[in-house]
Amino acid sequence: MDRSRLGIWALTLLGGFFGAALIALAVPRIAAHSGLLPFGPVREALDQGTEVTPARLAAAHEALARAGAWLPADASIARDRARVARRLAGIADKADMPSGLPGLAAADLQTAAAAAPADAFNWALLADAQLAAGAPAGEVLSLLRLARLTGPRKASALLPQFGIAMRHWGAMPDEMRAHALSDAAAFWRRGTYRPLLLESYLDAGFAARAAFRAALAADPRLLAQFDRVLSGRLQRR
Repeated sequence: MDRSRLGIWALTLLGGFFGAALIALAVPRIAAHSGLLPFGPVREALDQGTEVTPARLAAAHEALARAGAWLPADASIARDRARVARRLAGIADKADMPSGLPGLAAADLQTAAAAAPADAFNWALLADAQLAAGAPAGEVLSLLRLARLTGPRKASALLPQFGIAMRHWGAMPDEMRAHALSDAAAFWRRGTYRPLLLESYLDAGFAARAAFRAALAADPRLLAQFDRVLSGRLQRR
């Protein structure tokens, strides 16, 4: 065999090897994500704070668990599985729900934060999940500061921080309270965030509610609008 044919043969063999390697690497990702396609609406509901049926949440959690078996270090899969687990843990009738959901959510978010440490959303969700699993509020301040450092103006990270600050107002330092409320009016102006803000407000104590109202009162029209929406929400409860 002359050198030219030998070179072509070697290149063909090498190309086939790399092609097979790429296919092998792609198979787990394709298998993991293809099973998640039907659950886009669940992710959207979690983002917007709207209701999802327990059956739909449970199915999404199972699908995310299967996807995580293919890609155990994937930050987005771990984060979505944790968010679904947190929502499931808040359902009153948990007879058919997996046990230890808050702890599972915290573990998944630790995986997500380790895989994507520059993502502020992961740090904020990890703080929230650790609180749900029983950690004292003072122990998650470092996570909240990491969220603030890595995404100071990122809405997806600021909204969980707002909820944490409202629910644990007495344990939050002044700088964390001010940070949580700094964008309250801007968030209220965006209709998609209102369900999350209302839930955080209703879960909060008197001092946190008063501080939130004071933040909106800079624009009396916003405060009046908030009161109308809140009144409608309370009437539907």
